[in-house]
Amino acid sequence: MSEYKNPYTFLKSIKETEQTEEQKIDAKFKIISSSFLRSVNNEINKPHPSLKPDDLNMEKIRHDIFNTTNEVTEQLKLFKNQRKQLEDSIQKQQAERQRAFMQKGIRGKDFEIPPEAIEQLEQISAHILECARFIAGTILHKFGLAGPPGPYRPSLTQDQIKELEIQQSQDALMQIISADGEVRDNVERAISECHESKKQRIAEWENRPEAKQAKERLNKFSVLITGDMADSFKQKISGMKCDDVFELLDKIDISPEGEILSKSKSPSLNM
Repeated sequence: MSEYKNPYTFLKSIKETEQTEEQKIDAKFKIISSSFLRSVNNEINKPHPSLKPDDLNMEKIRHDIFNTTNEVTEQLKLFKNQRKQLEDSIQKQQAERQRAFMQKGIRGKDFEIPPEAIEQLEQISAHILECARFIAGTILHKFGLAGPPGPYRPSLTQDQIKELEIQQSQDALMQIISADGEVRDNVERAISECHESKKQRIAEWENRPEAKQAKERLNKFSVLITGDMADSFKQKISGMKCDDVFELLDKIDISPEGEILSKSKSPSLNM
């Protein structure tokens, strides 16, 4: 049976017969160059086996670290709860002190004593009581009737005691904020180190031997099809398989000036 009984083969044969030799070479070159470019670009752009471009996103890294359960995130949650409790406690203490302070001014219906004067009187009274305690205790200890009275303690009014409690709560809050900030700073450093590590791994992947070889082949191919020997190169590789083109390109070097340098004396290099 004649191959021309197949309509597709027959039409293809007619078309090829109508083409000039140059057109046939050009058509074959387009096929091999397309295959070649697809192969080398696939190798160059091959994605990392475990990392994705989105893995370099700092916000994603930060989200992944802060949204996993570990000792650091548990500690940060604890700081957050402690901070909330202390802030609520301080607000409550300040409100109670303000309420008590305002009530001091109400001492009768006919006149009002300024809160500042009341606070000074309370402080003087507390000071007198502490002096009396210390003196009496010292005398009794002198005559062997009691133990040491202990050091003299500066007297504090109820308002001053409340103020001290607020200050202590504020100090504790600042310690929590400072500790929380230190942990977060350490986490941020870990995020940066993780980011740099991933960048390094991707850079190493992009410069793996297979990718470098593909880039070298692509560069040689580009030089040859744009140089003085473009026509002879196209004619030589037309009809070749992709692996044969690779083998051919691996046997030559390209100088910085674009000159083709042979790595061997193989006759297959003659163009």
